[in-house]
Amino acid sequence: MCACRAARRHYGTVTSTSTHKPREPVPRGTPIDPSRRPWSNTINAQPSVAKPQRSPQFYVPSVLLPRDAAQSPTVHKIHILGEDERSKFIAHALSSVYDSVEMLGWRSNSSKYRNIQKARSGNRRTAPNVEANLALPRALAKADSSHIDQLIVTGHGHEAAEALGAVKDRIDNNTTVCLMNDGLGILEDVRKKIFEGSDAAPSFLLGHMNHRLAFNRTYDAVTQLKQGQTKLTLAEVPRMRVKDMQKAESRTNFVKALQEVKDLNSSFTPYDQWLRFKLPSVIFDSVVEPVCVLLEMPYQGLLQNPAAQRMMHGLLSEIITVLENMPELAGSTVIRDYVHSKGIRRFMHSRILGKRLQPSQLARRIENGLPTDVEYLNGYFLRRGQRLGVDLRMNMMMRDMIKAKHSQAIERLNSFIPVEETSVPSHSAFRYRTSPR
Repeated sequence: MCACRAARRHYGTVTSTSTHKPREPVPRGTPIDPSRRPWSNTINAQPSVAKPQRSPQFYVPSVLLPRDAAQSPTVHKIHILGEDERSKFIAHALSSVYDSVEMLGWRSNSSKYRNIQKARSGNRRTAPNVEANLALPRALAKADSSHIDQLIVTGHGHEAAEALGAVKDRIDNNTTVCLMNDGLGILEDVRKKIFEGSDAAPSFLLGHMNHRLAFNRTYDAVTQLKQGQTKLTLAEVPRMRVKDMQKAESRTNFVKALQEVKDLNSSFTPYDQWLRFKLPSVIFDSVVEPVCVLLEMPYQGLLQNPAAQRMMHGLLSEIITVLENMPELAGSTVIRDYVHSKGIRRFMHSRILGKRLQPSQLARRIENGLPTDVEYLNGYFLRRGQRLGVDLRMNMMMRDMIKAKHSQAIERLNSFIPVEETSVPSHSAFRYRTSPR
């Protein structure tokens, strides 16, 4: 019985608007009305005036619909622009529901991490659940010129403008873009660098997901360490104009499309609730990471250093002051209750204990000369604090320190002399002998 239900397909049937009434039985011996048997008088029938025909009374066979068509809303092709763990995970999750999903890259066409490993259900002895990524292989963004209707952008904060610049010619005012990058102030930076003065600017959504994901070389997969949630919000409130209402409708359809995906666990919230959801990771990267870089110590060392704890407390106090004075958060009990509770410090303490002796992620990026998101972390609060007249001297010092260390690391890396190792041909080996034979 269960197998029959599982094999049931969704069908759509087209029928006429009129209904067929069952014929009433005629008692025996009752005189028959000739009008009820039109075939008996067809020879002597008088010509009559043509009457308007009623709706056709015929049966239309059932039409087979695609998978999950009865439940899923009609969507355009969804593009995912990114080169991190989230882009691959989101693409695979969307492909389990929709067929039109494509991954895009703007730097290189990499084939690494082609699988997805789902989180285990409590029992660690169970075999790992590894699946092939259902999304299409990632293609270069500039290799196609077709229009993009719905786009999800992931990655570091400094990558958003560069990524959207690669597909700028493929998006217009009918496109909906969901920014799921790290940090804050991404939307303002994208509008300034890419769409300033342009009439073809798309409509934006802001998103954030707290799924714990990591690259796994053993299975060539993106591993889901812990399930999480995805929250979306509007970038701005739409005005009551026809053009803006159409954009609002397209954003609503995009949100519904994401909510259909079970693995993403998406929900739509007001801006203050979305910011409350994203603040823990932003505050950790703005408070804990810079102190680790300054003192050159792992995470666990911060809990044993009173001076480091005072520095983190000073950075956090300045950030809370900015949040309390932001006009878009005025009257928000969600933010006020969070910044005055012990939830922030409890989260940072648990995250530090979870990382323990691991090196700071920000320190590793600086050491390798990679770009940082300091302008979208401490730099964002500095810009907002400057407009509000808030003194943020400690955050300014941390931002300048990170930039100085980053410049120093780049100079050190550029001072290295590249050496290419190659084999020496046998006929020239005598030239490189250090001792005679």
